Amino acid sequence: MDTTSAPAHIAKVNVTTPSTADASQKRRKQPANFVCPVHGCGSTFTRHFNLKGHLRSHAEEKPFQCKWPGCGKGFARQHDCKRHEQLHLNIRPYPCEGCKKNFARMDALNRHCESLLRSSRSAKGS
Repeated sequence: MDTTSAPAHIAKVNVTTPSTADASQKRRKQPANFVCPVHGCGSTFTRHFNLKGHLRSHAEEKPFQCKWPGCGKGFARQHDCKRHEQLHLNIRPYPCEGCKKNFARMDALNRHCESLLRSSRSAKGS
């Protein structure tokens, strides 16, 4: 994201936490030896664990069910289920520094900030 003309609250967005960024960077240096066998997919992974979760998405297996009463939504990966359950609890730890709106996921905050940036640029061009 180009932040040269972005308002300050948009320019400060991090794409991930420092520890997650470090772990991701280390994995990127490892060979991705685990290849999805589904024809035409081409996804590769550095850990077998990630390939297993990915394969469940192809098979539409959803062994992890939301435990919230009345929800029952299913997920291929436990991490996604836990993240979903946080929505029911209204856990939103990622605030926008500009408008103070809170988000449950960092990627949603990033999309919000990019939307603000696009709006800011189009307003300047008008």
